[in-house]
Amino acid sequence: MKESDIRPQALFNRYLELSRQDIDRFFADRSSFTEVPCPACASERYELGLEKFGFRYVTCLDCGSLYLSPRPAPEMIDAYCRESEAVKFWGTHFFKETAEARRERMFKPRAQLVAEWADRVGLDHSAVFVDVGSGYGIFLEEVARLGRFAQVAGIEPAPNLAAICREKGFTIVEKPVEDVRTGEIPVSFATAFEVLEHVYDPAVFLLGVRRVLRPGGLLLFTTLTVTGFDIQVLWEHSKSVYPPHHINLLSVSGMEQLVRRVGFELVELTTPGQLDVDIVRNIVNEDPSIPLHRFVRQIVFEAPDDVREAFQKFLQAHRLSSHIRVIARAPQTVDQEVTG
Repeated sequence: MKESDIRPQALFNRYLELSRQDIDRFFADRSSFTEVPCPACASERYELGLEKFGFRYVTCLDCGSLYLSPRPAPEMIDAYCRESEAVKFWGTHFFKETAEARRERMFKPRAQLVAEWADRVGLDHSAVFVDVGSGYGIFLEEVARLGRFAQVAGIEPAPNLAAICREKGFTIVEKPVEDVRTGEIPVSFATAFEVLEHVYDPAVFLLGVRRVLRPGGLLLFTTLTVTGFDIQVLWEHSKSVYPPHHINLLSVSGMEQLVRRVGFELVELTTPGQLDVDIVRNIVNEDPSIPLHRFVRQIVFEAPDDVREAFQKFLQAHRLSSHIRVIARAPQTVDQEVTG
């Protein structure tokens, strides 16, 4: 897979341009911005990581995670997600024009992965599956097509997206997962793809998912990790380090700590990303003034295709890609913290 398969350059750059324009409209008043501890390990020890578009990212001195602090209040982020021109463009142009490519390249393989994990842990076919942040429902369609679950549902707080999923025949809980009550939907397997980097508090988000899951239920989620090659190489030039969209870029170590801190059992943590080398190549082609270490330039631009492919596989195998995937299991018992 190439980056252009799922993120055509012109469309993606237009989306990012609108994001920059939206900043002054939604985040001009920074009086309600608040300092936060590390969203991964809760440490309050940090150093400056980088500044971008007037936002400050700091690096946790204990786990190495990169995160926005101070950050906008949750209601400011919610307003941005509902009303910004960038978000509207994503729905009216970007996603619609890439939907089928994403179905083939991303959603079908993910649905197959879910089915494989359900079989691996011996999940009964009467189980309920839910996707948190179900968007346009394409992933729900692919999971339903496999026939592995008795019910396929979604949790989607955006009214327009929830309506689209309902039109496709899916049961949708129209609220943030943090607000879903215990037992409201009896879920045995949950997914959340590319959500954690956006939320105000990842720990609260994961506790919400844990509340939704039945005892021993499985969660599969993906996000970005600052530990990954392309983010480390590009740093402030990375399109993944992009406020106000991506505010949490946890390290691999930080992610392990977060999952356990909120009471999940960590079953598997991998970085199966395929795009690190391609992303660096594309961004530096756009802006040749971006500095690259000589060795990195040799790998990205001068090495034969088979060497670049082997290097990407090395990143995958050693948890050094910027795309991180986590499999976690909810506790076998429900405690007061989750129910209360």
